[in-house]
Amino acid sequence: MTAEHPELDTTRGTVREYLAELFDDVYEEDENQHFYVGYGSTVLEVSVEPYGPEETFVLVTSYCVQGIHAEEELLLGLLELNHELPVGAFSLVGKDVYYSHALFGRNLNRQDLLSTVAAVANISDDYDDRIVARYGGQTALERIQDTGGREQRRKAAPGPVSGE
Repeated sequence: MTAEHPELDTTRGTVREYLAELFDDVYEEDENQHFYVGYGSTVLEVSVEPYGPEETFVLVTSYCVQGIHAEEELLLGLLELNHELPVGAFSLVGKDVYYSHALFGRNLNRQDLLSTVAAVANISDDYDDRIVARYGGQTALERIQDTGGREQRRKAAPGPVSGE
């Protein structure tokens, strides 16, 4: 159990269990303890974060579009969409557009997680091709296909220099 926030491990365990029931291929990153699943043309990241001393939140984030040309029209359009959409919000970090929604984790149930995953994935999947067609960039699936995925990137990266 995490000493400074005991609910983190409990909520992560619940999320791990629910995702394993819902998806065939769930990847859990050891370093940051985030979960990754593919859904349509997007990749979802599910993380558990502390919220106050006794609560957690589960953040479901979609890698919507990567390598975008951030124009004022796009930014204003995403803000307008944030106002109109019933759940979640678009964000821009650098040249990447994300879509995410958070749930409280302490009393998380399977149906709420599934509904959130489906909503985030479907909204992202609905808008990613539109954004790419108008502003450039790549969908998450295109990016993975172009880079060969995590394992291909690791193989291509220069390894440590061995001493003789």
